[in-house]
Amino acid sequence: MKKKDIILIIVVILIAGIAFGAKSLLSKQGGEATITVDGKVYGTYSLDKDQTINVDGHNTVVIKDGIVHMEKANCPDKLCVKQGEIDSDGEKIVCLPNKTIVQIQSDKQSDYDVKTK
Repeated sequence: MKKKDIILIIVVILIAGIAFGAKSLLSKQGGEATITVDGKVYGTYSLDKDQTINVDGHNTVVIKDGIVHMEKANCPDKLCVKQGEIDSDGEKIVCLPNKTIVQIQSDKQSDYDVKTK
């Protein structure tokens, strides 16, 4: 490689790093998580406030740093706990045995079509 090629590669990497950092810093924070139990709204909670919500003694939902996850559930398969974290508009965590749904409403759109654990 020539010296100019190396300089070009470094410049491209720096530009990509700056763009990624700016996107992360400027991404919209906020929004809210709505928890429904058996089709009825249990509560709506801000993603800006770190909190732990005990849902009817069946599920424990944790909101921390704008990210939501199901920490505990008393259902047999615990699939809702294994679903992982959500933080973008329209994402959901569903606990079928307890008829509990946690859904995000925010201006932040997911960068991915599908998330896997």
